Amino acid sequence: MIDFTSRETTPLSAGSGADYDWKTEERFVSHDGRASVSTVAFASPWRRSQAFGVSTPAHTAPPLVSAPSIPGRPPDPDPPTMTTSKERPPRTIAHREFIAMLAAITATMALGIDMTLPAFTDIRAGFGLAADSPRVALTVTLYFLGVASAMLFYGPFTDRFGRKPVLYTSMSLYALGALGSALAPTFGVLIVSRFIWGMGAAGPRSLALAIGRDLYRGDHLARILAVVASVFMVVPAFAPLLGQAVLNFGSWRWVMAAPAAGVLMLAVWLIRLPESLPPDKRRPLTFNRTRHAIAAVFTNRVTTRSALAIMFDYGSFTAFLGSIQLIFDDVYGRGDQFAFYFAGMSLCMGAVIYAGSRVVKRVGSDRVIVVALSSAVTLSTAVALWSWQAGGRPAFVTWFVLITVINGLRTLVTPLIQAQAMEPMGELAGTAAAVIGTVSLGGGAVLASFVDRAIAGSVTPLVVSYAGYGVIGLAFALWARRHRTVPIGR
Repeated sequence: MIDFTSRETTPLSAGSGADYDWKTEERFVSHDGRASVSTVAFASPWRRSQAFGVSTPAHTAPPLVSAPSIPGRPPDPDPPTMTTSKERPPRTIAHREFIAMLAAITATMALGIDMTLPAFTDIRAGFGLAADSPRVALTVTLYFLGVASAMLFYGPFTDRFGRKPVLYTSMSLYALGALGSALAPTFGVLIVSRFIWGMGAAGPRSLALAIGRDLYRGDHLARILAVVASVFMVVPAFAPLLGQAVLNFGSWRWVMAAPAAGVLMLAVWLIRLPESLPPDKRRPLTFNRTRHAIAAVFTNRVTTRSALAIMFDYGSFTAFLGSIQLIFDDVYGRGDQFAFYFAGMSLCMGAVIYAGSRVVKRVGSDRVIVVALSSAVTLSTAVALWSWQAGGRPAFVTWFVLITVINGLRTLVTPLIQAQAMEPMGELAGTAAAVIGTVSLGGGAVLASFVDRAIAGSVTPLVVSYAGYGVIGLAFALWARRHRTVPIGR
């Protein structure tokens, strides 16, 4: 008989040069009185992220996967994940560069929307549409439908072949759709090309989430996604200004072609990004395995209800993106100022998201989701009532400030709910990210289409969608919260 007597865990500094971050000595006494000592070395998730090529401080992160419990032993105070020095690749990148890469990958989808917004007036004129025609919003709606329709295909392929090969394939399709939009001879060809463009944008959108889940979990994943989102907001801030600058020197066709050049430069930079899904973690690509993986995602209550919460959030925000240029031009007569106001809004939203990521570190993502989303719904309801009383044209400056605050709160919540949705998925990260994207973006685009058709000389339909969709999204977020066994990151 052997009795466990004591354990001593020693954390090591990041600069110790060791391949582990904790050293645990366990002392045992056998029935004849002889003592023995065993030493076990563990590596933290930050060390694991180094094993995938991300160089970060090793001692500051919570564990990616808990060490197995052993009867008769006290639990580890912070059980880490095992790894070995053999897993370390020859190349690493700095943590800040990794965050910047994830933000850039995510931003490709926004670039395909926000840079084209200033060109809507010229697109209407170029295809003979009425000056106040809402049909141009189809270029946004079809783009999102393309994203949603392709995501479900990217998930199983990226779980089988790794993240980077699928990422490069999707970026090639992205460039093809952008060039097709630039050369479109008719409006019908334009929206078909936008659909293809969206299919290409689906890859970076889902793969950024899967790469994050490969390396992090819980509140730490929520903070990483929030920081990525705050950096990502730089693109919506400057993309309309860039689009306006291109319009000053050329036509709307040059605006459509410019993102193809941007994604080419990003592809060159991503050569430095190590593969985050090692070969031994990849799943065979068969119909039954794929079907079971998708079924596992859809039958998880936390994941599906979180995805539905994001879907209703995207419903109102997609309507905002599709109609905001028309609101500036037709409702307020400020079309020439649109790019500058939109840039200011995006920077403010980025600041809110970054500040929120710091709050998550102190109070946890659960509380931030509830408080921020509840505040956004309450404020949206108040603005909707005010807009209705003002005949659909409330005072511009006040309306714009309030919409900026609402968008900031809801954009802060989105990555936190995404982390909540990804939490139970583990090795199904690629498929889960694809399913979440398909449900949220596809459903959001359909919800937005109802709002786009109602906007004609009034902002009331937009703010009513913020309030109505927001209430339903909040209900799904709270419903998902009830089915988690423990809070995120705990």
